[in-house]
Amino acid sequence: MTIMKHIKYILPAIFVAFAAAAVTSCDDMLDMGNDDVLYADENHLTNGNDTVNSFVGILAQMQKIAVRTNLFGELRGDLTSVNAGANMDLKDIANFAVGDDNAYNNPRDYYSVINNCNYYLANADTLLRESRYNAAAHSTYDFYVFRSEYCAVRTIRAWIYLQLGQIYGENIPLVLNPILSLDDADEALADARKMTLEQICDYFIEDLKPYVSWFTYPYHGNPGYTGYNSEMPSRMAVLPIQLVLGDLYLWNASIKQDKLMARQAAKCYYDYIDWVPTIGGAEADNSYKIRTVLGTGTCEWLRSNFTSGEFRSISSSMTSWFNTSRFGNINSEVIAAIAMDSVSNESHFNALRYLYSYNPEEENVDASLAPSQVCCDYSDSQTYYALYNNGTSEVYTTVGAGQLTEEQVSRHWLGDLRLGVTLQTSYRTSDPNKEQQVITKAYYPQDVIIYRRGDVYLRMAEALNYAGFPKFALAILTTGVDNTVVQRGILSLCSNATDSAYIQQFEFLPLNQTYGYMTKVEDYSLNGTPIFKSLASDEYNTIGLHERGSGYAMNNPYYYDPQNDVPTDSTGYPVRPAVFVNNTLTIADKIIEQLLEDNPEIMDAAIAAGYVFDATQYDNDLDRNNAAKAYRDSVAAFAMRQQQAWQLEVSIWYRDYAQPKLQVHQIEVLDSLLDVESALETPFEGFRFGYLARDSYRKGDPAVFAKRVARREPALQATLMDRRNWFVSWNGQIGR
Repeated sequence: MTIMKHIKYILPAIFVAFAAAAVTSCDDMLDMGNDDVLYADENHLTNGNDTVNSFVGILAQMQKIAVRTNLFGELRGDLTSVNAGANMDLKDIANFAVGDDNAYNNPRDYYSVINNCNYYLANADTLLRESRYNAAAHSTYDFYVFRSEYCAVRTIRAWIYLQLGQIYGENIPLVLNPILSLDDADEALADARKMTLEQICDYFIEDLKPYVSWFTYPYHGNPGYTGYNSEMPSRMAVLPIQLVLGDLYLWNASIKQDKLMARQAAKCYYDYIDWVPTIGGAEADNSYKIRTVLGTGTCEWLRSNFTSGEFRSISSSMTSWFNTSRFGNINSEVIAAIAMDSVSNESHFNALRYLYSYNPEEENVDASLAPSQVCCDYSDSQTYYALYNNGTSEVYTTVGAGQLTEEQVSRHWLGDLRLGVTLQTSYRTSDPNKEQQVITKAYYPQDVIIYRRGDVYLRMAEALNYAGFPKFALAILTTGVDNTVVQRGILSLCSNATDSAYIQQFEFLPLNQTYGYMTKVEDYSLNGTPIFKSLASDEYNTIGLHERGSGYAMNNPYYYDPQNDVPTDSTGYPVRPAVFVNNTLTIADKIIEQLLEDNPEIMDAAIAAGYVFDATQYDNDLDRNNAAKAYRDSVAAFAMRQQQAWQLEVSIWYRDYAQPKLQVHQIEVLDSLLDVESALETPFEGFRFGYLARDSYRKGDPAVFAKRVARREPALQATLMDRRNWFVSWNGQIGR
C-alpha cells in the first residue's frame, strides 16, 4: 500500500461532514434555531448568518476530539494512574503502548475539524463590512462581518495542529486547503508536507501573527451569556489567538532552547491577560472581558481553626473555578472550553466526568482514573504556611500532620489543600458504606476546559523563568503581580536596557482605581523583600498561584528559601556607612564633643569633606550655640546623603554583580517550584505531558521526562529515554 493510501485513510469522512446534520439534546450544541450545518461546493459565506452557522459547525466537530485531547495530555504524565478496572485503551495510553486499534487513536477526527476550518478560511470574505453605530462614542464605525470568526477559526486550526504535534510528534500531514471530494483528498494528501512538532510551531506562529489585531469575541447571543448549551456562553468557545500563539512560542522555545522565543511566549500570554474588548476603537461599555487577574479565591484553613487550635474547617471556592456558566467577570476562572452535550447517552457527552469519577448512572462502574501516588506526594509534601491575627498581633504558623486527624491526612488535607478539595467521595444509594471517587474539577463541568486563568499564568511564569526572569516567575507564584511588584521588585533588577525595555511592556493595572494596586504588596525593603499590607486590609484582588492552596505563600521560607537571594561570594559588597547618632544638647562645646564621641567615622568624613565648626567666629554664647546646632544638622544631612548613596551602590551592586551570579541558581530553583505548581494546580486537566516534555526539551535531556514519568511507573524509564517513544503512531505513517 502506498504512503498516500495510508494517509488517505485518515480522511474518509471529512468531506461528508460538510453535509451532515448535527443532532444534539435540546439544550446543547447547535440549538440556536439551526439544527443543520450545510456546505455547498461554491462560495456561500456571504452574510452574518453564514458566519454563525459555519463557525458553530466547526465547534460541533471539535466535540469529537475534546475528551481524547485531555487523556493524551494527562495519562502520559505522572499525576494520574489508570485503575485496574479501566479499559485497555486507557491503560495503553498510560503505558505509552497505543496501537492502531486504540479507540482514542483516531487522527481523522482532528482532520475533520481542520477541513471545516480550511473551508471557512478559503471562502469567508474578510473584506465584507457594514456600518454600525457606537452609542458610547456617538459615532459610526466599519464592522467587518467575518473577521472575528475568521480569526477564531484560524486559531482553532493552529491549536488542533499543535495537539496533533503533542500526540504524534512527527510525520503529521499539513493540509491547508478544503477537501470536498475523494479526488481532492488524493491530490491534497499526496502533496501534503509531513511536519514535526517543531515545524508545526514554526508554521503556525507565522500563520497567526498577522491576525492578532483582528481578535475579538464574536457576538452570538446576549453579551456572551447565552451560548451553545445551557452551561457555556458562546464567547467561551473561542480560543484566544494570543494564548494559542503563546503556546506555540512556548513549545518552540523549549524545543529550540531559545530564550528569546520564551520572551515572546510570555508576552503573548500577557497580551491576552491585558486585553479588553473595544467597539469602533473605543473600549466597550458592556465589558464582558476585563483584565484577567488571579482573583482571591483559595482553598484555606479558616482562621477560626488557629484561634481555637482545632483544625476542622476548610473554606474553598475551588469548585466554582471550573464553572463555565459565567464568563469575563473578575471571579470567572474559565477562559475557553469545548461545548459538550449534557446527557450521557448523547454522542458527545463529556466522558471525562465518568472517567475521573464514578458513574452514578450505572451501579458498578467505578472511576477509571485516579491521582497517582506522585500526585498525592506533591500535595502532601507542601508546608501550609498561615498568617492570622490572634487578637493582638499577626502570627505566622504552619499546619502539620500532628495537628490533623488520620482521616484528614488520608483525605489530603495535609500540605496544599487543592487536591484534598478536588478529590471528594460519594456513596452509592445501593451501598451507602462504599465510598466512590469524585474529582470535582472533572465531574462538575459539562464542557471540556481548554484554557483557564491559573493555567495561563502558570505558563507565563514558565516562559518568564526560561527567558531569564526568575523573580518575575516567583512573583506569579507568591505575591501575585501588579505595577508595584513589576516596577520595584522586577524592573529594578534588570541589568541592561534590553531587559528593562522588555519588562516595561508588562503593566498590571488595578481593576479598582480606588486602590491603585492589585496585590498585598505595599512596598519593598532595601534588599528587595516585599513589604505587605496588614491583614486588616482587603484592598487587593490578586494573589499568587501557590496561595491558592498552601496558605500565605509570599514569604513562606519552607517554599522559597530567602538564601536563594543571597550571593555566595559577596566580594565588592558596598560597606554601609555609620548611622548618624543625634544628640539634643544645647551648649556648643557639649554639642561638638558629643558629635565627635558618638559619630567618629561620620565626623572624620564630614571634616574631610569641609564640614568644620570654628567656635572662635562667634562673639556671644547664643550665636555660638545656634551655630553648633546648625552644624549638627548639617552633619546629620551629610550622613543621610551617605546612606542614600550607599543604598544606590547596593542597588547597583546587586543588579550588576550579585543578580547575574544568582540568576542561574534562581532559575533552577524556579524550575523546581514550577514543576511543583504544575502538579498542584493542573492535575486531571490534560496539561502535564506538555509541561514535562517542554522541561525536558529545555534541559536537552530526555532523561528528565523519563525519570519524572518513572516515578509513577518505574518500568517505563528505559522506554522513555528514547524521545520517539513519548509519542503515538498511527497506521505506520503518522507519528514517531
